[in-house]
Amino acid sequence: MVKDLCFEIIETCLNNCMFCSSNSNCNKTQIIRFGDFKRTIDYFMANGGIEELSLSGGEPFLHPELIKMVEYSKSLGIRTVIFTSGVTNNIGTSQAEKTKILDEMNRRLQEINEKEPDNDYLKQKVISFYAQLLNPSNFVPISKKLLLELQRIGLDKIVFDYQAYEYETDHTLMGRKEKSRISLLKSLITASLIVSEVDVHFVPMKLNYKEIGDILEMLEIAGVKNISILNFLPQGRGKINQNDLQLSDEELKEFFELLEKHKQNYSGNIRIGIPLQGEDTHKCTAGLEKLDIKFDGTVLPCPAFKEITSEECARFNIKLPNIYMNLEEVVIPGKGTRVKPLCKQIYSARTKNN
Repeated sequence: MVKDLCFEIIETCLNNCMFCSSNSNCNKTQIIRFGDFKRTIDYFMANGGIEELSLSGGEPFLHPELIKMVEYSKSLGIRTVIFTSGVTNNIGTSQAEKTKILDEMNRRLQEINEKEPDNDYLKQKVISFYAQLLNPSNFVPISKKLLLELQRIGLDKIVFDYQAYEYETDHTLMGRKEKSRISLLKSLITASLIVSEVDVHFVPMKLNYKEIGDILEMLEIAGVKNISILNFLPQGRGKINQNDLQLSDEELKEFFELLEKHKQNYSGNIRIGIPLQGEDTHKCTAGLEKLDIKFDGTVLPCPAFKEITSEECARFNIKLPNIYMNLEEVVIPGKGTRVKPLCKQIYSARTKNN
């Protein structure tokens, strides 16, 4: 059985995060279609089953077949989780809706011309108001309607990427503007009222680690009951920006001191992810119980292997099948752990070679 299957169903994302391990942004276009998703899920179900499926990206809420994917996985009894930035796009305004808006605007302007023909200020305000209706923001929260539908079909959990409290920090780290940050907060609050389980993932980095107290306070107000503190992984843009992001030992120590100080203001659960827990408590299951499928179809032992080289694969006997070419070659024991995490073995070898 695959106990933890992460499926990166879309490469596109409206953010441009400095630390993104997948190099996602709004210009990327790779996507896993429902037919290929179903075929892959069916393969694993026929070969031991799937305990938990995580749908990620990119931004999964940009995938046109997300509902079908969740609905199918839940029909098979799979615990299903969505990982999101909380920011999606506006589907736009239809021509019929635009016509109605323009008609209403013209009607209001005609009323003003009849009653206050010299009130140019009011006319401009009316035009500005209807212009916003005609051209809504491209960056919007996840809708209440969509969250209710996901709850109805049995989605188990939504995990939000929440990396900054201050706008300046969010803008720098996430590569987005204030409207997108507000969209995240709206999505987070709405989801906490609808979805059975909501979690937040926070990665302490040089630019954001001192904001943990404000973030915990915000989560308390929003009613979010879970936060996971995860380790920074230097992959993708995270590797390019590693020197600007990765905490020093002193900064990491300061972060945990701040966390200890502020956690009394948060009534929810705080989970310290691996490997931040330390080597002794880290049980690596990469390729044994865990798999990650990228949006190009490559099957990895774990999300920590997105930049593994062919030489490293040969040295550590790691095979990288692809769901489009040789899905049948994916074999997973479904049990077992390693004494030393496989990713750390590879990173250690890289350091020695350098």
